[in-house]
Amino acid sequence: AAALSVERHLTAKGLLMEIKSEDAGLPVKKKERKADSEDDFDIEQTNHRGEYALRKLYHESDRLVTVLYSAPTCGPCRVLKPIFKKVVSEYSDKVHFIEIDIEESPQIAESAGVTGTPTIQYFKNKAKVGQMGGVKMKREYREFIEKNAS
Repeated sequence: AAALSVERHLTAKGLLMEIKSEDAGLPVKKKERKADSEDDFDIEQTNHRGEYALRKLYHESDRLVTVLYSAPTCGPCRVLKPIFKKVVSEYSDKVHFIEIDIEESPQIAESAGVTGTPTIQYFKNKAKVGQMGGVKMKREYREFIEKNAS
């Protein structure tokens, strides 16, 4: 309530000025890559997004399939994404990475039994071989991938 009162006072006196992030030299949030579709799906790529990619890779990939369930409003997810993507890039010929936004695809998360974000599930030959919740050390992700990717 106090902040709103101050904002009203500053606005009334003409002292409040709106600054857009690009004007202030702040990083502007880039738009997330859109989900893969039948038209642009490429199984040779390592990184994928969305439920179409999940279904396709689950059934057709001979690599370890890693699925990150996240949400735009999830703080730990924003911490985990770059960490996990870096680890995945080290094993790009052995894994497929799929990002699922649980707000865009809540039914996928529900059917996968995901109850919180971030959650990473690992699949090999149409079977779930592991799951990790929260943010872990890179070493833990590497160890799991090395043990399960062949």
